[in-house]
Amino acid sequence: MKKIVLIEDEEILRKSLAHFLTSKSYLVLEFDNGLDAISYIEKEYPSIDLVITDLFLPFKGGHQVVQACKEIEGAQMPVMVLTASGVEETELDLLNMGADDFITKPFSPSVLLKRIEKLMA
Repeated sequence: MKKIVLIEDEEILRKSLAHFLTSKSYLVLEFDNGLDAISYIEKEYPSIDLVITDLFLPFKGGHQVVQACKEIEGAQMPVMVLTASGVEETELDLLNMGADDFITKPFSPSVLLKRIEKLMA
């Protein structure tokens, strides 16, 4: 079973995404802030297949999550960023920092699933 770390501070969205992804046979670990997520990722990265993070989070934001994931030696899990901004500059910054993909809110679950499948192929 593929393991996804999901970092989203909006509880309703996080819970609904986790439920959806679990129904598609993914193991989902939920975090509501970047600090706790980074701590977990640094310890467990070999078993993580994908990180999905919101851009704006308490304590440490999506930019810091992307940076932390890419700085872990030997870590190969892709990172997808959820953003409400839709600002091209932000999206370019994320890609330049090492994000593997981003998706702008609101998005349909089927589009998210296709993007996830592509990243983990």
